[in-house]
Amino acid sequence: MDTALAARSRAEELVGASGVQFAIDQTALRIAVDLSEANPIVLCVMNGGLPYTAELLKRFSFPLELGYLHVGRYDNTTRGGALNWYARPIIDFAERTVLIVDDVLDKGETLAALVVWVAGEGANQVRTTVLVAKDVMMKNRIEVDHVALRLPDRYLFGCGMDYRGYWRNLTSIYALPEDMD
Repeated sequence: MDTALAARSRAEELVGASGVQFAIDQTALRIAVDLSEANPIVLCVMNGGLPYTAELLKRFSFPLELGYLHVGRYDNTTRGGALNWYARPIIDFAERTVLIVDDVLDKGETLAALVVWVAGEGANQVRTTVLVAKDVMMKNRIEVDHVALRLPDRYLFGCGMDYRGYWRNLTSIYALPEDMD
């Protein structure tokens, strides 16, 4: 916990709570226009996608089903590894529109794998949204349908993103100093 406290005390706030909420408001409107008639399944990617999913759901006034899956590549570290499955959804995706909701897009490996998996499970349309897309220059990075915020390629935490398992609960988004990991 001392490391988490040190990270928070040295972190730079990139987007305050009101800025995050405004970005979610705008993104929720765009998603509603896109999916309000689609009878979608909203699929939360745990754990990081939980706060963003909750905020989106409060703003949607159309019928939808909610599901979740739990995958991870970081396992409370600051460097990504292989994709690990912890829980798969129990909803049938056959011939449905699925909106995958996640916290952050880095290289896009996790989200790309999930899109392929959901499509392989029979969804007729797979849409994606992330709270944050990092400015990462990569060929063939997955295109996200709805991005709330675009931020620098730094280690971020808050609003679902964590630092070694901590600080997902913060309402603002912070960047870790480059000399910490």
